[in-house]
Amino acid sequence: MKRFAALLVSAVLFVACGDDDSDFATRPSDDSSSSVMPKSNDSETSGSSSSTKSSSSSAKSSSSVTLQSSSSSSRPTEILEPEITVNETCTEVGACDAMVKTDISTWHFVRKDGFDRDMEYIYFVEGTQLMVKTIDYKGVEDIDTLKVYSDMTNEISQEYAFNAAKSTCKNGGGNDNKIKSCVKDTVKTLPKCNTNLEGVIGIDTTGIKVICRENEWQIDVEYGSLMDDRDGQSYKIVKIGDQWWMAENLNYADSIATSSLSGKSWCFNNEPDSCTKYGRLYTWAAAIDSVAVYDDGDGVNCGFHAGSCTLPEKVRGICPSGWHMPDTTEWNTLFDEVGGKGDAYGFSVLPAGYRHDDDGFLNDDDYATEFWSVTVYGDISAYVMRVSRVRGILDFAIMVHAFSVRCLKDDP
Repeated sequence: MKRFAALLVSAVLFVACGDDDSDFATRPSDDSSSSVMPKSNDSETSGSSSSTKSSSSSAKSSSSVTLQSSSSSSRPTEILEPEITVNETCTEVGACDAMVKTDISTWHFVRKDGFDRDMEYIYFVEGTQLMVKTIDYKGVEDIDTLKVYSDMTNEISQEYAFNAAKSTCKNGGGNDNKIKSCVKDTVKTLPKCNTNLEGVIGIDTTGIKVICRENEWQIDVEYGSLMDDRDGQSYKIVKIGDQWWMAENLNYADSIATSSLSGKSWCFNNEPDSCTKYGRLYTWAAAIDSVAVYDDGDGVNCGFHAGSCTLPEKVRGICPSGWHMPDTTEWNTLFDEVGGKGDAYGFSVLPAGYRHDDDGFLNDDDYATEFWSVTVYGDISAYVMRVSRVRGILDFAIMVHAFSVRCLKDDP
């Protein structure tokens, strides 16, 4: 399989929507896809066939976008802070088993003497000499010098002394006496998310704003939908940080209204059902709508042995009106916001596969999907964001390969 060389730029974790335990070969259910299939080529034609370089590429039709973001006006204004909780964990072990070879202070136990009466043993060191103090059942104390263990700095001597003391303990039933050991652990946590806290906003221990939903604290993001008036398709969208992203892959296919698409976009394995679920696969020229971007008509071949392609600051490409193709800076902004918690943000990466110019349709075992960036890399390549279950990287690929497109909402 021909693959492109990697240029590691940044890392981010995105997880496919659906069951976290499923792998990327598992196809999502139909309800995660666009509800309307693309219109045929006899659909609405372009309002203008010419275009100029500007802050965005020219509109392909009179399309408008209906944005229905979730409102936060009804959310509780209270913001919960993590609470300090002290957890105490206690264990009980026999006095002999609690002895630690390197800690003489633990060589302390009560065992039975020859008459089944309690005798307390306390070992200690004077200088380098091991000593033992015994206290009988009447409280009478006696101290013995264990001359055979005269150098407790010697590891071998310490080993023998420890084994002897432990044997003395066990032989007299010392393990019948339990020693309780407790450890206190102070933690800061939010209260448990339950029905009483549904919709309440909190700040987790990492400083991230979260919201209580369905008995679970989740990263606080806003969801919505947009309607692409060009073909009537509806897409889920999600606000991550200050950016509104499409949460589904683009599935626009009208090659009459948008001639850049002619022969340059496909459904995976040429199966229409795949487009419905995973969106279309586009070459880079199709994704940026090169015909609309370039006045001289050469834009249709832009980027592949066609010389340098100079793009405007913002490229709408084949995105709905009011949305545009992201560049590497905008992808990195997403990386910085998501960090390693993309599964909680609703970006919803699906195993869309891609189309290799030579090898046909491929579904990479390592990467779920690749998204085009508008940023070029040399004369024949452009940056892509490649996403797997465990990471995402900015890479580059030959422009004639076909990848997925995610659009980003223009700034207000």
